[in-house]
Amino acid sequence: MKVLLVLAVCVFAVQALTDEQKEKLKKHRSECLVETKADEQLVNKLKTGDFKTETEPLKKYALCMLIKSELMTKDGKFKKDVALAKVPNEANKPAVEKLIDACLANKGNTPQQTAWNYVKCYHEKDSKHSVFQ
Repeated sequence: MKVLLVLAVCVFAVQALTDEQKEKLKKHRSECLVETKADEQLVNKLKTGDFKTETEPLKKYALCMLIKSELMTKDGKFKKDVALAKVPNEANKPAVEKLIDACLANKGNTPQQTAWNYVKCYHEKDSKHSVFQ
């Protein structure tokens, strides 16, 4: 099942998330908090772009959110084709692909580090579509 949460991460249109998408995002957030044991207060700080605290549970949380949104595999491989397929406006795809590529350039030594580096970069460049909304 394609998860519409992809919109929260990589949709590059100006439209707001639907109620269904918001619910899926909430569900994934709750599941990832439990699975990774990340500090909820630190996760909340990520919404505002505060990536100063870099803990292993937060990195695992980032990976978990990307996996649940079907944008990354457990081994840290980003699914660019899935992300680009969700871009509603064909004309925006080249810019989106460039942004994705820029944020994937800084791979980590582990899948969770790669996920962390990606979401941090993406939030810095396009906070409106961050996975941590």
